Amino acid sequence: GAPVRAIFAQCVKAAGIDGPALTGNDVNLAALAEHRHGAGRSAQHLLCVATGHRGVGGALVLDGRLHSGSSGLALEVGHLTVNPEGRPCHCGSRGCLDVEADPLAFLTAAGRTPGPEVSLLQQARDLLREEYAEPAVRAAAQELIDRLGLGLAGLVNILNPDRIILGGLHRELLDADPERLRAVVADRSLWGRSGGVPILPCTLDHNSLVGAAELAWQPVLDDPLGALGAAA
Repeated sequence: GAPVRAIFAQCVKAAGIDGPALTGNDVNLAALAEHRHGAGRSAQHLLCVATGHRGVGGALVLDGRLHSGSSGLALEVGHLTVNPEGRPCHCGSRGCLDVEADPLAFLTAAGRTPGPEVSLLQQARDLLREEYAEPAVRAAAQELIDRLGLGLAGLVNILNPDRIILGGLHRELLDADPERLRAVVADRSLWGRSGGVPILPCTLDHNSLVGAAELAWQPVLDDPLGALGAAA
């Protein structure tokens, strides 16, 4: 939050760069990019849920703007409880989406010991793509899909988005068994039963970087004349 932004501003100033310092959560930036250029285009209430190397993040774009909450911490979807008897979470709770539907959870459920060579996300992706036919891998994928579906259903009930996009390992899980995930969300959510919410994979490569560029240009888009005056 604010301390990180202050430290980053000092680094920018020390580097001799004259301009404001902007920071953003990776999933927020990915959602912004996908809304403007990818799978989220034209959505009015876009929900993005994604994994990285560890954990699960979320973002909401309302009418083209990121919803960040009162202190920038909105959409911490990783701490939705989807398995009350599940794994301990670093937040102090148990069975959070963060530890039940991330790459480490998938590798563990499939009986694989993570290696140090590449990221957990890449290991999980490779396993899902290359060994999905193996019963243990398929069962692990279905377990994660069901956990993810429970989390998404709760978010649908609360937020009523008109589109959901998934990134990281969740995109791969959607590709592996799209009907299972959509069925869980539809069965567990009021809005899902009434017609369904489109659930799509993120489509942009390096969407967080694209979103960072969009964030940097937002002041110019908001007030082009003011930005020109400030630069003069």
